[in-house]
Amino acid sequence: MRATVIGAGVIGLTTGIRLREAGVDAHIVAAEPPADTVASSMAGAIWYPYGDSAGTREAAWGRRSLEIFTALAQGGTPGLVVRDMLELRYEPSPDPWWADPALGYRRCEPVDLAGGYADGYIQQTVAIDVVPTLGVLEGRFRELGGTIELRRLSRFADATAPGELVINCAGVGAGELAADQLVHPIRGQVVRVRGEPVDRITMVDGGPLGYAYVMPHSDECVVGGTRQPGVWDRTPDDAVTEQLLETAATLEPGLRNAEVIGVKVGLRPGRGEVRVEREGDVIHNYGHAGNGWSLSWGCAETVVELATAPR
Repeated sequence: MRATVIGAGVIGLTTGIRLREAGVDAHIVAAEPPADTVASSMAGAIWYPYGDSAGTREAAWGRRSLEIFTALAQGGTPGLVVRDMLELRYEPSPDPWWADPALGYRRCEPVDLAGGYADGYIQQTVAIDVVPTLGVLEGRFRELGGTIELRRLSRFADATAPGELVINCAGVGAGELAADQLVHPIRGQVVRVRGEPVDRITMVDGGPLGYAYVMPHSDECVVGGTRQPGVWDRTPDDAVTEQLLETAATLEPGLRNAEVIGVKVGLRPGRGEVRVEREGDVIHNYGHAGNGWSLSWGCAETVVELATAPR
């Protein structure tokens, strides 16, 4: 069986890897190489499937992805590190669904809280330095015999021969290919900084800082974030950069005079619900919004089930 995977971000690469491991002759066609993808290569990133509910397919995909990323990190895979994560909440809230699969989960003590935040929790998660990790995934895919062709597609028929499988992992471009009007960009801007060492991830969602995070990777930190649905413009906004630097200093005072290494703008593929299903000779795997890294391996394994199931 031959399959063409459209897209070379984390969703396309993990899907391609799992398909080849299952004996499918999978190859990738993508508009950009992995290190330049408009979502995966711009992310923070950590395993953190925000917005998902226990009992849904998304929760199962998230649990499986955490299991795999944790094993890879503990095995020394470049770009992956298990770190403590502090999430601050402005109002008391119940445990998230991932309190069960997460490592070392506990509620915050008063000493852990700051900045007017009243609640929160601490757990271990996997910090993902995206560019080196994409390089590892690309290397694994090529080791398995996969190839990556850089070519922009406007229709599925241009991807492969009739009767062969197409796997739609095109991120924010998947909507145009599938004529899916639910797909939309969610613009996100981040700043990469270097300052005093930071040894844990901090997340907030609500309160005076809104949606914000500091994610350490090696001797740098990624500071975010923004969520702007429907915005395609990838030009960095200087005012947003200044706001993010102030956020960094609030969450980690040691970053008050941090050196700015770079500013990136990405487009998360929003949809409202992740689409993983088969439609004739096309299998869709898109619409992950900001959860692409967190759900990637679980979704890839579902694609393999759809591709290899008797028909």
